[in-house]
Amino acid sequence: MLDLAQDHLPIHLTALAQRYGKIYQLNCGSTVMVVLNNSEIIREALIKKWTDFAGRPHSYTGDIVSAGGQTISLGDFSEGWKAHRRVIHKALHHSVSGSLHSVIEKQAHHLCQVLHSYGRKPVDLSEDFTVAASNVITTLTFGKTYEKASEVLQDLQGCLNKIVSLWGSPWISALDSFPLLRKLPNPPFSQLMKEVARRDELIGKHIEEFKKSDQKQGGTVTSSLLQCVAAGAVDCMKLTNVHVHMTTVDLLIGGTETTAALLNWTVAFLLHRPEVQDKVYEELRDVQHPQYSDRHRLPYLSALVAEMLRLRPVAPLAVPHRAIRNSSIAGHFIPKDTIIIPNLYGAHHDPEVWDDPYSFKPERFLEGGGGSLRTLIPFSGGIRLCLGEVVAKMEMFLFLSYLLQNFKFLPAGHEEPLPDLRGVASVVLKIKPYTVIVEPRESK
Repeated sequence: MLDLAQDHLPIHLTALAQRYGKIYQLNCGSTVMVVLNNSEIIREALIKKWTDFAGRPHSYTGDIVSAGGQTISLGDFSEGWKAHRRVIHKALHHSVSGSLHSVIEKQAHHLCQVLHSYGRKPVDLSEDFTVAASNVITTLTFGKTYEKASEVLQDLQGCLNKIVSLWGSPWISALDSFPLLRKLPNPPFSQLMKEVARRDELIGKHIEEFKKSDQKQGGTVTSSLLQCVAAGAVDCMKLTNVHVHMTTVDLLIGGTETTAALLNWTVAFLLHRPEVQDKVYEELRDVQHPQYSDRHRLPYLSALVAEMLRLRPVAPLAVPHRAIRNSSIAGHFIPKDTIIIPNLYGAHHDPEVWDDPYSFKPERFLEGGGGSLRTLIPFSGGIRLCLGEVVAKMEMFLFLSYLLQNFKFLPAGHEEPLPDLRGVASVVLKIKPYTVIVEPRESK
């Protein structure tokens, strides 16, 4: 219990791997957990043997935040879950094909306008990154965007942020392994229940408004899903309004928090190594309007994105898996119902795989740099691979290309310390708040 209550669990579990090896077991009450701390071992479990480890552990708190496991992220493996995932994958593919690039470009342009308005005063950009990432997802989901000052956006993002931070706290995780604790007063858990109820009310209003709007005819994820609900059985399953509701929750949390956190991390690391942003700028000077298809022409920017995904995988412990039958990992017997924790943070900081793993070195992903994209697994893998991987990668590349082509990020002041790179670990790994000066680059 003390091991799982650490304030930065990914760092602690990675330290345990130095003592006990790349795969070790933790016993917490009646719960048996196996922690995987190496890319090859994680690949063996999640990709090669995905049929053995595709389950999700049933948890008291997980059921509360997922309406009884009716989300793709937390739902247990079943024929119904597979059909639900296929429906969402198809709806997401339909909404992003052809339009995703222009949606991100539009938000990148708007983000640049916002940053220009700050002049040279120190600012905290975290909310601006959240608005930009959120608007990409709300466009794909509902065909709508919101201004930073929008009360609707503030309410929704504030609520989702609280749920993510509360659900990752040890006071709430303990309720899953020690049922007796559920009888005791638990203020964080009471707050979680309150925020989940608020979330469902807010998203319910969004969906009801969407049903009355012109957007319901097609082109968005929600319109595709509602058509499936109206059609009855789809892919051997009956898609319900609850599925649509919880899919929206998945997309809004998974598609906003992750990209915003990565952008915030990237600027912080660039403040520690300012020459990196100058190298990216030199690469971008000859590119008029950066496109995602320009990746091969912009190797240093691509290397920067890869290094950030390595250093700060935003879901550092992924989401726990469950063994649905007896199996083995790395030669060790794994009984049915064992919980598997893929420590992506540990795998990305493995000194046997990465030279100087804790240093920020995008050049490791350039030709001859020694870094391997194969050993990067920031979006997990196998049947449980993050549905938003394509969206997140394109967002990171395009947002950073526009930001670094137009601005130089400078420390807030000579007396101000540089951002703390340890971060705060919950379900999502976030950086502590910091301010930065945004200096416009000279026009080309």
